[in-house]
Amino acid sequence: MLPSFQAFGLTIPMYGVMSACGMLAAFILIGVTRKHTRFSEDQALSAALWAIILGFLGAKVLYWVTELKQIVADPAYLLHTLREGFVFYGALIGGLGGVAIYALRKKLPFFSLTDYFIPGLVLGHAFGRIGCFFAGCCYGVACESPISITFPEGAVAPAGVALLPTQLMESAFLFILCVVLVLMLKKKKPFGNVTAWYMVLYGAWRFGIEFFRNDERGFVGALSTSQFISIFVVLGGIALLVLIKLGVLKKTVLDLPMPVEEEPKKKKKTDGAAAQAAPAKASEPEPEEPAAQPEDQPEEDKPEENE
Repeated sequence: MLPSFQAFGLTIPMYGVMSACGMLAAFILIGVTRKHTRFSEDQALSAALWAIILGFLGAKVLYWVTELKQIVADPAYLLHTLREGFVFYGALIGGLGGVAIYALRKKLPFFSLTDYFIPGLVLGHAFGRIGCFFAGCCYGVACESPISITFPEGAVAPAGVALLPTQLMESAFLFILCVVLVLMLKKKKPFGNVTAWYMVLYGAWRFGIEFFRNDERGFVGALSTSQFISIFVVLGGIALLVLIKLGVLKKTVLDLPMPVEEEPKKKKKTDGAAAQAAPAKASEPEPEEPAAQPEDQPEEDKPEENE
């Protein structure tokens, strides 16, 4: 466990490093899987920026909601936690909101974008959970087992106690889920298929893994905040699968127009090269015909030689 490390005189938190690695990995995956869609580079990057900005905002707001009692008791807690404390489901809701705004502005099917971005989201989330492990947050219940972890002093988790590594367990699940969703994306199923299975599989996983977590994360009755949200996530995923089965959602990637933003550039470059070649060819001087050689004078016209 390594909450932070020193580099160039700075203290760098490992959670931030792993989050940055997750974001980079997500962008790489988005670039690789774009060939299975009909989105241009500009569309992919613009929608991703909307999702990232509103995702961070959503993660922060939901964290503050779970800590509402603390905020009411001490409003300065808002400022103290600006750089720490994020809830994944808040990031998911905010990110989907950002995608929805972009889809409405560009008149694109909402689920075509969510299907495309969710595998990258899952990959970034997997790296983020490794960051949680380094920081010691999101820790599991006390448990003596072959996979249990004992955190040292300075971590968020209680020190010297064997705990279930729920962070690494979820990270492993997310890496596997990412592979499954990428394979689904390649099959060109109706829009919403990848999104629906993500909601069902991750929602069910998250509901179950919450029973093995022991960190403070807010509760709604007997359920944790994440368990409460997971119920609606799973139900929403099932509803999407039913709509796909009934044919209500039936558009696929083949129903989207081909991206045309890059076509004019290629065409313009080709036309420009042809235009440059044509004048060059026209300006070349044509070879002149050789001048006619005078015929030999007849013998009678030749001057007589001196005897």
